[in-house]
Amino acid sequence: MTGLTGWWAAAMLQVAVAGAPKVYVNGERADGLRDVVLEEVDVRIDAKGNLWISAPQYRIGGVGGESAQEPAPAGQYWLVVDDHASKGLSIDVQINGRAVRTISSGAAPAPLDLAPWLHRGANQVVLSAAASSTREGGPLVLRIGSGADAGSLDPSAVSFARDPSTAQAPLERSFVVRVP
Repeated sequence: MTGLTGWWAAAMLQVAVAGAPKVYVNGERADGLRDVVLEEVDVRIDAKGNLWISAPQYRIGGVGGESAQEPAPAGQYWLVVDDHASKGLSIDVQINGRAVRTISSGAAPAPLDLAPWLHRGANQVVLSAAASSTREGGPLVLRIGSGADAGSLDPSAVSFARDPSTAQAPLERSFVVRVP
């Protein structure tokens, strides 16, 4: 009976450990960290009890190479397009290496919630504008930033403007959007 009781206790301990919260440092599993001090970091605990540590100055090897990206909250980060009667312009938007959308003159879409492409931490955004042969119309402006809704972007929102009068060569800009 003792062997069966010992087996049962071991099984229950494994179940308890399997459901335990996980630790992530810069999006990589780091449950096995021991005897380490991380300074000047941001720490957040999610609804499942997982510990998310943002420490860009540190590199941590993930558990078994496992990497995780916690999604960004929906309805807080937006792509807003302002088309001032531009003509012949096209801008490709990529976030974290994934195509989001191509924005073209005259077809300004509704504001786009960027949550499906963003994750907590640093996100790489690349805007690529093709060359244009026309010099007519006003600028095509893309703004990316946080806000309660698309109409109230934070003043620190990134803005990218392409003017047909200066768009004879392709142009690419990249920047980082940090989601806490």
